[in-house]
Amino acid sequence: MNRNLEGRVAVVTGAGRGIGLAYARGLAQDGASVVIVDLEKELAEAAANELAAEGHETFAVVADVSSKEQTLEMAAKVREKYGAAHILVNNAAIFHSYKRDPQMVVEMEYWRKIFAVNVEGVLLCTQAIAPMMIEGGWGRVINQTSTAAYLGNGGHYPASKAAVIIVTQGFARELGPHGITVNAIAPGLIDTEASRSTMPEGREAFWIEQSYLKRRAFPEDLVGTLRFLASDDSAWVTGQTMIVDGGATKRF
Repeated sequence: MNRNLEGRVAVVTGAGRGIGLAYARGLAQDGASVVIVDLEKELAEAAANELAAEGHETFAVVADVSSKEQTLEMAAKVREKYGAAHILVNNAAIFHSYKRDPQMVVEMEYWRKIFAVNVEGVLLCTQAIAPMMIEGGWGRVINQTSTAAYLGNGGHYPASKAAVIIVTQGFARELGPHGITVNAIAPGLIDTEASRSTMPEGREAFWIEQSYLKRRAFPEDLVGTLRFLASDDSAWVTGQTMIVDGGATKRF
């Protein structure tokens, strides 16, 4: 295995807590300098301080990924600090406080907000960071989608995560000639503060029963897949969505 990321700069959005922080830590442990991007300043700085205390090179940036201006400012700060970016993890999404309104009654303002962060955030961050990867002739973009995209339940969140899969494929085609791979991770239910605050009672038990592994899942269960996709081991993998849910989602 060749997962040494020494000399690489990784940008992880929504990295102030939960899965994003676990992703940032995993990349830092593999040797990357990690830029912690979060909408909330306190979370971004606390996460960066936490990784720095563990001996990792890290840097906090506050940005709203749905804002073109702010994503370009984020990229400028990364360039100023490190001179390059090699790995982008588009993890930021509205999930911690999302509503479960049926499509027949969902307010359009809220629908657009979900898509602005969950889908347009992937687009804007990649547009902002990928030019540095193109300059270096190497890059890894890893987008966070969800198994919710495959369940056919409808709703704004699953629809947005299905869109991320298509955006992933589009960027894989466009960026491939530049030596950049673009893939996605589709987690199932992961035990985080966000999932505990949004999941209906009994939903976790249902997903545990659906999985082949019959146990609760944690952010760390996703990190191995991320580390693979961020490394040279995945050099011939692009445009793919990797389902990481203990076997709960059955697909041919």
